[in-house]
Amino acid sequence: MRFILGLLIGIGIGFAASVLLAPGKDETAGGADERRANGASGARSAFSGLREQFDEAMGEAKKAQREAEEKMTKRYRQIVGRSDK
Repeated sequence: MRFILGLLIGIGIGFAASVLLAPGKDETAGGADERRANGASGARSAFSGLREQFDEAMGEAKKAQREAEEKMTKRYRQIVGRSDK
């Protein structure tokens, strides 16, 4: 899980750096500032999209964890109940 999280963070940082630092075709003082502002808002929207995907994945993982714990608890109680008899 840490590897995937680190990979996503690295990809996000690389994408943001490429958007913010990439030179334009005809950079003028005013046009460059505008493109950087557009790039920054694009990076923000990309990060918010990644954050939504991450939150959704974490929610699904927590749900799966709860279900697995419930199944294991049920099995454990069945096994312990058999050994007591």
